[in-house]
Amino acid sequence: MMGNVEPAGDNPAPPAPAAQTAELPVFDTQNILWHFGALSAAVAGIAVIGQVHHSARGFWVLLVSLAFLAGFAVAAAGLLRADRRIPGGVLAATAVSFVPLAGEGFERLIGVWGQAGGTAVYSSAGVTVNAGAVVVDSFNGHEFALALATASAGLIVYALVRYAFVFAWVVFATLSAVELLMPVVVSHPNGGDRANTLLLAGLAFVGIGLYADLLHARRIAFWWHLVGLAMITAAFVYHTIVHSSPGWIVTLGAGLAALAFAAPLHRASWALFGLLGTWAPIVHYSASWFGSLGTAFALFVIGLSILAAGLAVQRAGDSWAGALARRARRA
Repeated sequence: MMGNVEPAGDNPAPPAPAAQTAELPVFDTQNILWHFGALSAAVAGIAVIGQVHHSARGFWVLLVSLAFLAGFAVAAAGLLRADRRIPGGVLAATAVSFVPLAGEGFERLIGVWGQAGGTAVYSSAGVTVNAGAVVVDSFNGHEFALALATASAGLIVYALVRYAFVFAWVVFATLSAVELLMPVVVSHPNGGDRANTLLLAGLAFVGIGLYADLLHARRIAFWWHLVGLAMITAAFVYHTIVHSSPGWIVTLGAGLAALAFAAPLHRASWALFGLLGTWAPIVHYSASWFGSLGTAFALFVIGLSILAAGLAVQRAGDSWAGALARRARRA
């Protein structure tokens, strides 16, 4: 950060409020190094814990997980005390990666892990994996508890360090809890049940993101928007594969709706998913109606149209977005 430079004269400008001068992550070299370094260290720690021998998967998993958790926490506290907010916040966030592993070790130690056919939790966000996929056929309370513990730990970390990156863990752990809870509502859920759950949960996540936007917590809202839109997209992809024609039409409508609200919400994630939801059906129908040459020409025209739409949004300014922002401030 640049130091404060006082202007010459007898009446220097008052210092800016602390909230305005605090470091914020940007897409530059040092931020990339901080985030990549902390994440790679967390992944390495998870790999070390995964190498603990199966005969010692209770006490030693718990001990090693707590050792990594404590090491990350101490390093984060030291950086934060040195006023290095971003690297300290990144380390505090990645420390949450070891919460589900420590929880698994504790559950193994007291003998409750695996009573309902347990899987292994090795994701840095607390997502439960079974043979490489999130697949749950029956409710496993011990895994559900780990997902809740991970989300709760993330919220506690945010309350302590106020660094929004930790919501990546909170959101993914919440998604894991939703998937784990689904067999309580639907016995032996099939693909359609999972897709519908993703769709409903995704809409709820986006709703949380919109509420966070109204509270001006845009960095927190980002993760709810990103994961929520990804869940909605996954649900549309499934229904498009199973029910081809209606699925493509619904996907196109959803993509257009996301594009319509991307600019006024100032959400690039909405624009990205909106373009994907619009582009894929257009490619599908163009290939069916026009053949390869016609499809290429249609996509050429559509590409220029998208570019023109971007220019139109820039030319129109933020009139709609400004009205939305003013309404949010009044609320």
